[in-house]
Amino acid sequence: MLGRQWCHVSADHLKKELAQTLSPIANIESAIVRAQESRYIEPVLEVLGAHKIESMDFSDYEGATIVHDLNEPVPDTLKGKFSCIFDGGTTEHVFNFPQAIKNAMEMVAVGGHFLGVVPANNFSGHGFYQFSPDIYWRIFSEPNGYEVEEMSVCETHHGAPCYSIDDPEKLGRRVEFTNSRPTYLMVRARRLWQSEIFKSVPQQTYYTVKWSSQIDTVNLLSRRASLREWAKQTLRESVKKSLRPLMPLRRQLRFSGFKKI
Repeated sequence: MLGRQWCHVSADHLKKELAQTLSPIANIESAIVRAQESRYIEPVLEVLGAHKIESMDFSDYEGATIVHDLNEPVPDTLKGKFSCIFDGGTTEHVFNFPQAIKNAMEMVAVGGHFLGVVPANNFSGHGFYQFSPDIYWRIFSEPNGYEVEEMSVCETHHGAPCYSIDDPEKLGRRVEFTNSRPTYLMVRARRLWQSEIFKSVPQQTYYTVKWSSQIDTVNLLSRRASLREWAKQTLRESVKKSLRPLMPLRRQLRFSGFKKI
């Protein structure tokens, strides 16, 4: 674990979710009790199959087993050591995010997984960063020895639907999600082989597509601006007034490149 993760789920809800995920196991209730008492998730991870659990943090104030500043490279002894690295909401608090995520990727053994649950929308002020899907698609890619197995977003309130996310590179356009509630981005990526991570700096897909297709972006934006200006000057005020009430509704939830799960 990057950071020692708390158990924020109620006992009843946790029991229900584990029962759906696992075959009947006698120690589920015991694990839930221990997680609730300690407030940390190690007992739940053990029920899910973890044999040995380590946690890394900047200090030992929460009892992390490895004390390390993720702004700095991890020692070689930790590289390729773990079958799974779980970022349950730590890297957004690390100023040097490229180094922090590189550390996480280097600590995963070949064949192992990175699991991330990080803030996407409406978490401004929670950490240093909020993340778009594109950065994780580009980071966990073959040049870096990884592949994304699953990526989705979900609002934080109970019962909210999840949406799977397509790769912008495959779509050839931006993948965007605009809403008005706190939203998590969830990633599962597998390490395929050892590779020099970030040997080539990731670039945002939207622009690499533009560069490769040699579209005159300046002219495109100019035409779009001209059309907006024409609409402002030409449309009657009555039409504008009828359209304005619809704008807040449009901003509540807008997505492109997402599919409801």
